[in-house]
Amino acid sequence: MRRFRPVHGVVIVLLVIAAILTAELALEGKLKGESYELVKPGRDGMVEVGLQGLGPQQVRFYRFLNRGNQEVKFFVGRDAQGQLQVAFDADEVCAKGKRGFRHEGEWMVCNKCDKAFRLSQVNEGGGGCKPVPVAFRQDGDRLLIAEADVLNGWRLFR
Repeated sequence: MRRFRPVHGVVIVLLVIAAILTAELALEGKLKGESYELVKPGRDGMVEVGLQGLGPQQVRFYRFLNRGNQEVKFFVGRDAQGQLQVAFDADEVCAKGKRGFRHEGEWMVCNKCDKAFRLSQVNEGGGGCKPVPVAFRQDGDRLLIAEADVLNGWRLFR
């Protein structure tokens, strides 16, 4: 009868750790190719996002980071009619899971509970599991968001 060697135990533990890390990365969207573009506030306290090339039914994800190391994630999209839709990459119900949303056609889908919401209705808000909208203004091909408005969503990412 063969005995169980300590090397086998180490290998098993390493395989379990690798499986857990892979699952966590997949949940965060890192393995799916979703990435966040880093944005920071300017000297005027405004966050500027370029809208060039953002067509209907497209969404981009952003990661805001200020000097106080406060991080907030949000997304900017255009619905089928070309209207801008801007919201935090979190909702009131599932925010603690820190999984955010994914874009599927005309839908924004919660990565935790798989509930889907129309991209065209993001700015309307509504609470629950819906994306929390961000106040913004458009200036030509630029989207402008006040740093204070971005930081209103910081509570969702702590």
